[in-house]
Amino acid sequence: MKIFPAFLLLTAAAFAQERPAPLVSPDISAARVTFHLRAPQAKEVALRGQWSKDAVAMTRGDDGVWTATVEPAPAGVWEYSFAVDGLNVLDPVNPAFKPQREPGKSILHVPSTPPAPWDWQDVPHGTVHVHGYASKALGRPRELWVYTPPGYERDGEKKYPLLVLQHGSGDNQRTWVEHGKAHWIFDSLIAQGKARPMVVVMLDGHPLGTPQRGDEAKRAAAMDAFQRELFDDALPLTESLYRVEKDAAHRAIAGLSMGGGQSLTTGLSHPDRFAWIGAFSAAPASPDLVQKLSADPAAANAGLRLLWIAVGKDDFLRQRNEEFIAVLHDKGIHHTWQLTEGDHSWPVWRRYLAEFAPLLFTDAK
Repeated sequence: MKIFPAFLLLTAAAFAQERPAPLVSPDISAARVTFHLRAPQAKEVALRGQWSKDAVAMTRGDDGVWTATVEPAPAGVWEYSFAVDGLNVLDPVNPAFKPQREPGKSILHVPSTPPAPWDWQDVPHGTVHVHGYASKALGRPRELWVYTPPGYERDGEKKYPLLVLQHGSGDNQRTWVEHGKAHWIFDSLIAQGKARPMVVVMLDGHPLGTPQRGDEAKRAAAMDAFQRELFDDALPLTESLYRVEKDAAHRAIAGLSMGGGQSLTTGLSHPDRFAWIGAFSAAPASPDLVQKLSADPAAANAGLRLLWIAVGKDDFLRQRNEEFIAVLHDKGIHHTWQLTEGDHSWPVWRRYLAEFAPLLFTDAK
């Protein structure tokens, strides 16, 4: 009887010696960020961070743990991964990763001082809702996310304007919240009185599965499927569950990259549905849409409250955006155009949303 407890202690001690200590990665302090990866068999490991063009070689310890420290800590919400003997690897001890069709990036979030709109702040917060539904337009299960502003649940009578907010080709309906921090951006702007409280719906922009690149006919089919799901499924579901205004003056659509192209085509083709349109580093508008706008600029201007288009100077879609802007300018179609610093990346698009949202519904009565 006396030997049994001693045996347990010896076994526990042996187990504790064999079991490696848990890692913390990224380990964020006031001035630096340290990354750890346990890979005892690896020959070469590097850290690839969105905040720098250059990879950082990691150092292997005697315990098989590779380490790299970044100093000073880069403020912002960043993507990163490890290159392990040439293979891209997520940080296995960091539960925060970028929602994508093919997840390949972990998330490092270093708050700014003072806080940026995409940082958590001690202000009233809205709610993010997740809805699964059987899509009539597509004939299969689908999912969308809805943000309701602070105070929505307390006021059972008030109706709100609605923004459809779309992601890019590599992402999904979760990305604007989990990586873009759109909910915190709206919370911050609303708390400061810079933006009107609004409901935001985010749906999966891949109705046909994978992005349709190159083939114009397939791209047109994907756009048609997106619009059918939006009008036949997503908006009716949102209208049935949430107190939202239904007229165009209280409806906006915006998106980034692929979602920006969806927003341009859908918004400008349906002025009876949307009076406010935002395109962030947008995929180019279809030739048919450009021809339609050119043929009747007055019709395009009639119900349009805002057409806001922005792209970074180093964005690979800059030229295509500038060509579209030239058409708008030549035909006298009202628009707001911004050529900014930055490339085709989320740090740019978070900033665009923070600039675009305060402009919405400002004169809608």
